[in-house]
Amino acid sequence: MQNRNLLLLWTGKLVSALGDRMYAIAIAWWILEVTNSPAMMGLYLLAATLPMVLMGIIAGAIIDKSNLKRVIIIADVVRGIGITLLGLLFLAGKLTLFSVFSTTVVISLASAFFNPAVTSIVPRIVQKSECGKANSLIQLVDGIAKVAGPFAGVAMVAATGYAGAFLINGISFLLSAFFEGFICYERKHILWRKSSDNDPGKSKTLINDIQAGLQYIFSNARLLNLLFYIFVAHFFVGALSVMLPVMAKFVSNDNLNLLGILETVLGAGFVVGALILSRRSEEKFSIDSLPKIFVLVGFSIVTIGVIAFFSSLPLLLFALPVFVIGYCIVFASINWKTFMQVNTPPEKLGRVAAISGLVGDITLPIAFGLYGFLLDQLDFVVLTIISGCLLIIAIYIINLGTRKRLAPVRV
Repeated sequence: MQNRNLLLLWTGKLVSALGDRMYAIAIAWWILEVTNSPAMMGLYLLAATLPMVLMGIIAGAIIDKSNLKRVIIIADVVRGIGITLLGLLFLAGKLTLFSVFSTTVVISLASAFFNPAVTSIVPRIVQKSECGKANSLIQLVDGIAKVAGPFAGVAMVAATGYAGAFLINGISFLLSAFFEGFICYERKHILWRKSSDNDPGKSKTLINDIQAGLQYIFSNARLLNLLFYIFVAHFFVGALSVMLPVMAKFVSNDNLNLLGILETVLGAGFVVGALILSRRSEEKFSIDSLPKIFVLVGFSIVTIGVIAFFSSLPLLLFALPVFVIGYCIVFASINWKTFMQVNTPPEKLGRVAAISGLVGDITLPIAFGLYGFLLDQLDFVVLTIISGCLLIIAIYIINLGTRKRLAPVRV
């Protein structure tokens, strides 16, 4: 990695992502241990995403007029302080569901700014022709964290209790902000695409900025079409966040270790997908294969349900469909982000990234809440198989209505 700015961004994300995965394992198990309720786990995930969804569209408009480096650093500092406070409350014996949920809301709001800011800063610190590979390397961070994080999380909880995982994650965000502080953020990137900053009709207010972003998306048929796929796929992938810890708890006596294994396998899919795409030439990045990728996710979810039904089968068989889902997620994410960065004017990229994130993430609170409730009412196996089938049917219906209107293109 020869680009110093990309290396700093990558290093910062790696440090915080590793801590975040440890925290995710710890907090999921703490909530289930304290409440013994999948519904409460769903509510926690709802608190972790709903504020980010509600703030996302506003954050995008603010980001397009802000120093992206500053936005990224502040977001990491806020998240670091919040999670560190949870660790200190646990040590003091004062950690409650209220403190966890309220801190989670603050962290979610910070993430609403952080995520689109990272997407926006990539084409500003690398050449246009390197966006795809840069996105692959950034996604590789998530894969590495998913592989190493669960084992580290399980080991940390076993060795130091929940406090260790909380405090390490909080410190990791602060370290991430430290690395990001050395990024040299310049605007010379706009040379590869004309800016409309001086256009007479340039938005003067936040509301107008938001409207301009929405108008840009609605005027782009291919972009709008892709958002339909993302909306549907995110709902069912989000359901897995609730289903995996519940599945581990109910299909295995060694449930914590099984959850760690499944999260690690999911991360391995991320790593393999990111490594493969990082070696692709830029002209091979394409968003036309996304419908097939999402159908493959649906088949993998069905497979998880079938394996769970035959309880006599080895539990490690769950690894294959979970690995495939991880690969598909990272494949879709990298190609989607590259498409946005290459085809969106820089002065609108923050809004487009935030709105596209909104479309995907708005389904997550619904999925978390709904599946948290359904898992209390229905058999895990039945719900999983039905979910996979519904995803396949939904993607087929969307594709049937749009494939004749849109000719294939490459990013």
